[in-house]
Parts: sequence; C-alpha cells; structure tokens
Amino acid sequence: MKKLLVVVDMQNDFVTGSLGTDEAVAIIPAVVSKVEDYIADKENECEIIFTKDTHGEDYMSTQEGKNLPVMHCIKGTEGFDIVPELKAYAEDNYVLEKPTFGSMEL
Repeated sequence: MKKLLVVVDMQNDFVTGSLGTDEAVAIIPAVVSKVEDYIADKENECEIIFTKDTHGEDYMSTQEGKNLPVMHCIKGTEGFDIVPELKAYAEDNYVLEKPTFGSMEL
C-alpha cells in the first residue's frame, strides 16, 4: 500500500517569521522525525508532498490580506522558503504552491 505524507506550510514566516510562534518552532524536530520515518520506510511506497502558502506583493489588497493584514509567505522572500531543517527534504519531493487555504490540486 502506498503512503502519503503531506507537510503543510512549514515555511519560515509561519515558524520564525511574521506569523511565527514558539509552538511552531517546538514542533520542528517532530516534523523532521516524521519525514525521516517516511523516507526510511522501504516496505511501502511513500510519497511526501510539501505545501507552501503562496502570496504576491499585492497580498494586502487581496481578500485574505484585508482579513489578515500581515505580510507573509510572499513568493521569492526568505519567509516563503521551507524552514532550513526541512528544506533538503522538500527539494527531493513534490512542493505544491497554493494561493489559498485549500488546494484543488492537493
């Protein structure tokens, strides 16, 4: 049976950046451990998808920006990047950029 792990929005802005929290920082080791467990699972086919909240420079004029007026995850910025502890894993797997909370592609 094929397994799928979805790592949701583990981006700098949600961990240490403009919307970051101590709690988000605290979960990084557990997320890294889960990713490593999936990679090590050789019995089953395992796929990992990383999602990235994705906004443009016009974020503040969007519906979300009007309701959450904090610039975050602007494509091309450091805050948009996957946290350093997971970045190499993301580079080796599928990364889905999503401009809204949900994703039809996912």
